[in-house]
Amino acid sequence: MKKVLTSLLLASLLAFVSCASAKTEAAEEAAPADSAAKIAALAEEGAIDLSEWQSPDKFAMKYNAEEYTLTCRGAEYFYFALPQEVVPNQDILTVHITGENKGKEGFRVWIDTGSQQDLSDPQYMGCVGDALPSGEFDVTFELNANKGAGGTCLWIKGPRWGTMIDNVVFKSISVVYN
Repeated sequence: MKKVLTSLLLASLLAFVSCASAKTEAAEEAAPADSAAKIAALAEEGAIDLSEWQSPDKFAMKYNAEEYTLTCRGAEYFYFALPQEVVPNQDILTVHITGENKGKEGFRVWIDTGSQQDLSDPQYMGCVGDALPSGEFDVTFELNANKGAGGTCLWIKGPRWGTMIDNVVFKSISVVYN
């Protein structure tokens, strides 16, 4: 009786494992492969995965997996978690962003804690200093957490206080710690 019960339990366990394995294989087959655009963008040193954006305004943000773009139309801000905390007055980040400005405004970028507390001097892309013209852009700049605390996010916000990012398509973002 013990052998029969053991055999039944073992057969049930093997069937369960086999079924679970088949489901896992089917899920892996169903998962879409990364697009060529995503593979190329993530090959850059310090590349940030655009699909990992965070914002409370989900309706103003659109991630396109096939084209590997992130379009922002009307969000006040969005951000990405950095791979490690920025050490104040020590780490300097080189940020490289490519995309297309389809709007009239640009955006600004800074190091943040995730609570809209700018920990670096913002880099303005649109309303202060060098304007961000309409069309394709490829910008590189440096950020330093120079306001007394370490940051954990790369914060992207409307070009000035109280404004939204009106229509910018991001194609790649990379952050290199120097």
